Amino acid sequence: MLDSSVLNFLMLGTAGVLLIGFLGRVLGKKTAIPYILWLMFFGLLIGPVLGLLKRNSLLSYLPFIINIIILLMLFNAGLSINLRKIIHTISRGLILSLTNFTLSFIAVFFITYFLLNNLLVSGLLSLTVAGLSLSVVSSFSRRSGTEKARNLVELEATVEEPLTIIFVLVLVGAIILNNTSISFVSGKVISEFSIGAVIGALIGMAWVPVMSYLQRKRYDYSYVASLAIAFLLYVFIGAINGSGPIAVLVFGIIIANGENIFKSLKYKHSISFNINKESKSFNELVTFLTTSFFFVYFGALVLLNDYLGFIFGVVIALALVITKYISTKVVLYKSSYETKDKAIIGSMVSRGAGAAVVAALPLSYAIPGTGSFIDIVFAVIFVTIFLNSLMISIINKQKYKEENKNG
Repeated sequence: MLDSSVLNFLMLGTAGVLLIGFLGRVLGKKTAIPYILWLMFFGLLIGPVLGLLKRNSLLSYLPFIINIIILLMLFNAGLSINLRKIIHTISRGLILSLTNFTLSFIAVFFITYFLLNNLLVSGLLSLTVAGLSLSVVSSFSRRSGTEKARNLVELEATVEEPLTIIFVLVLVGAIILNNTSISFVSGKVISEFSIGAVIGALIGMAWVPVMSYLQRKRYDYSYVASLAIAFLLYVFIGAINGSGPIAVLVFGIIIANGENIFKSLKYKHSISFNINKESKSFNELVTFLTTSFFFVYFGALVLLNDYLGFIFGVVIALALVITKYISTKVVLYKSSYETKDKAIIGSMVSRGAGAAVVAALPLSYAIPGTGSFIDIVFAVIFVTIFLNSLMISIINKQKYKEENKNG
């Protein structure tokens, strides 16, 4: 049995994280500074600053925590995807997301390789910060811009963040297996993605009617059953050499869009196959608890004396701002988007949960050369969110002045 002092410490720690999560959300609304930054700073405070949490002790739990967070993040991403809305912006959104992701990867890779002269470490770090953060970008986009611009930005982040997680997982897996050849990695991607996507979709299609039945019968917390299936999928698909993360992502997409999917297949039914509000609310609560815990945990892993890592992160963040500006200019050239909307879309550079999770992944596997990843990515997240907020404030002030001038 656990010693009473250890048990009390764990209980107090859990209470502390919950309160910190709540305070982080409150401060996020009051100050317009995204809650992610508040949570990471709380982690810094109780970790490297006050020494209440020891880095070496936290590292031993890292592999388990990362897998849980990846599963929940991708399941939540799947549930957040509205296929009908995506269809209206799919061409521009997909092109923008792939262009920005690719340019971001290339820019960071050249910077990293020039400084570190290590191909694998450069590739890992570049993939880690290549994708936007869906949660942060969504919160910023709601403050300004038209609905058309918000839909495009959210679709872009919806594509990029899962890509970041999945590609880093694949590359880490290849490094562990000591085979990073292009043919092996590409074959691994195609094989694992195919298995994960197909089985995830099939299980999702089979689960939609079951989920609908559970909801109709008003069984309490039917969402928990869906989450349990996601956990089972993640483990099972991984065991048969498929991509568990892809399977969970696709499963989430299917059950979130069950009604529209079955209608498109001309399947006649007299009941609703939509996921209910209770399930969405419960999912938001689970996401709140897990992200609150993880960002505090992430902040506690930062090394405050890694000055080079922080400077490196600032340089990368500035490069990401430039690549987003170029991507937006190229993809939205001569498009129907208004000038202000283009500026808002170009300002969306925030990195967040996806980058934080996969930054800790190489460290959990003790991959050589990745010891500073958390410090670098901490700086990238902080600077990109700060610059994102600053650019939106400038754009909104310019709009306000123009409206007053015209009025």
